[in-house]
Amino acid sequence: MTTPKPRPVFIYGTLCAMPLLAWALTGDASNVSYVSKLAQPARLDGYKRFSLHNRDYPAVVKHEPHSSVDGYLLILDTTSQRRKLDDFEGEIYKPVPVDVTILDSDKRPQNETVEADVYLWAGDDDLLAEDPWELEVFEKEKLEDWLDLFGGMELVGEDEE
Repeated sequence: MTTPKPRPVFIYGTLCAMPLLAWALTGDASNVSYVSKLAQPARLDGYKRFSLHNRDYPAVVKHEPHSSVDGYLLILDTTSQRRKLDDFEGEIYKPVPVDVTILDSDKRPQNETVEADVYLWAGDDDLLAEDPWELEVFEKEKLEDWLDLFGGMELVGEDEE
């Protein structure tokens, strides 16, 4: 009996750093080539990404119809991987179903939308900051600290046989 694949997930923040995604899904930050195959560029319309005061990670909230957030559509292989993402995101984010638009490698929208879940901010709105959150800044200034912090830890989510 095969287990059905979990629902795709739209990621937009720290998990867009492929070594961190690799650690979250496989327990090994060097598995970038594996997780890169699971991710494709995508856009979420009607939402906005905010930085958070005194935090390294961003939040996404429902916003104006013309707002959008770029990230990746993650097509997971196992329900264990989804449980690991749920564990990583914690209770401060709530998975919500959305439609995302697939982008090409130049970030141009394709004529394809996919139903996915996104982890929306469920924390205190007072933490939302107007400063942009930039993946490149996170990767350059914080990623190594995060990988050091999580080194040796593993997220829960055993595979079913």
